Amino acid sequence: MFLWLAGMWATLHAQSGWTAPPEADRLVNPLKNDPQAVEKGREIYMRLCASCHGKTGKGDVPAMQSLNPKPSDLTSDAVQRQSDGALFWKISEGRGLMAAYKNMLSEEERWALVTYIRTLAPQKEESPAKEEKPKETGAVTPEPAAEPAGKAKPVDAFPFTVLINAKTTHFFNPNTFGFNIQHRFGPVKFDEGLWRNFLGLDLAANVRFAFEIPWGERFYFEIGRTRYGKMYDLGAKYLVMQQTSDDSKPVSIALYTDVAVNTDQAPVYSPDATFIDGTPFEFKWYHRLYYDTQIMISRKFSRKFSAQVTGEFIWRNLAPPPMPTSGKGEIPEKNYILAFPVALHYKLGYMSALSLEVMPNTHPKTLPFALAYEIASSGNHVFQITLSNTDRILPQMIFTTPTYRPAKEGLLLGFNLLRYF
Repeated sequence: MFLWLAGMWATLHAQSGWTAPPEADRLVNPLKNDPQAVEKGREIYMRLCASCHGKTGKGDVPAMQSLNPKPSDLTSDAVQRQSDGALFWKISEGRGLMAAYKNMLSEEERWALVTYIRTLAPQKEESPAKEEKPKETGAVTPEPAAEPAGKAKPVDAFPFTVLINAKTTHFFNPNTFGFNIQHRFGPVKFDEGLWRNFLGLDLAANVRFAFEIPWGERFYFEIGRTRYGKMYDLGAKYLVMQQTSDDSKPVSIALYTDVAVNTDQAPVYSPDATFIDGTPFEFKWYHRLYYDTQIMISRKFSRKFSAQVTGEFIWRNLAPPPMPTSGKGEIPEKNYILAFPVALHYKLGYMSALSLEVMPNTHPKTLPFALAYEIASSGNHVFQITLSNTDRILPQMIFTTPTYRPAKEGLLLGFNLLRYF
């Protein structure tokens, strides 16, 4: 029911008029009438836009006619009479099924695309008989106000709020909402189980669904549900500072916090069980709670490469019994864990990228890592194929559950699907 309502909301939202903000009209196209920009824009258009708007820009692709709304006719007067700045803004921000290309294309590439779209307008025939000289009234036609020279622009290090497992500093359009699916299959090794269990797809899997709901441009809520532990979680993220193009703010900084509750059946303990200090044990409702607090610092070093480091504090109200270790006796589990994840993102092309996460922490039996290859990526959605050594998804579980040993226990395939509506 919720998904149906969300789909209806997105459809109605898409049907409403789409108008760029007034400040967009003041943007000046630096590549206007540049033949090289036209050719570059044509190449980008054919790669990213023609599949929906058509090779001639008329929006008449048969497979797209069932969409609501249909792709715009870029040759129409309704489009061509808009300012270059308005078209640039819409290409950058996206809406509904149209991607937000600010996360995929450089500023120069977006202006080149605007310049090419101008060439799609029907050529008007000029009639010499009707040509009139402009009246000399002394009035001067005002030029559009140029953007202040050197004005700093925000830089987004990552295109999505989740890289593989780790949260990022990314924030999306406050007029949309996000929906994430993270799926991890069972572990596989390079033996007969590789094909017998079909790369782990036949084994038990973990999955998390989450909705991200923005509140303004710097704050959003997140609510999710994870299969293992039947975990429900509620999180929030706040953008403290965003990197700028002039490096007056060299990094982006965001804060994130999340509380999760384990709703699975309560574990069965011996009647003689005690806490580590000898106090008789009794399972309470608050023992089900797990907390996660993060501070993320990211930077986009180039058009292709971005990195992030995170300081993370995990707290669980109930730690399990001490872990037996060979030759070292027992190591007591702690309620808290400190982690310092590192996340790297490298764009391979317009719609593909590689990501890597390594998550060192203070738990003696966990060192999570993950790789991902992004395919079919755009500013509004991404599909990733993942490879990791943990089947946990929530940080509260990733850092409190021993990771798989690749040589002995194998690795886990999975996928992420993220979509902004």
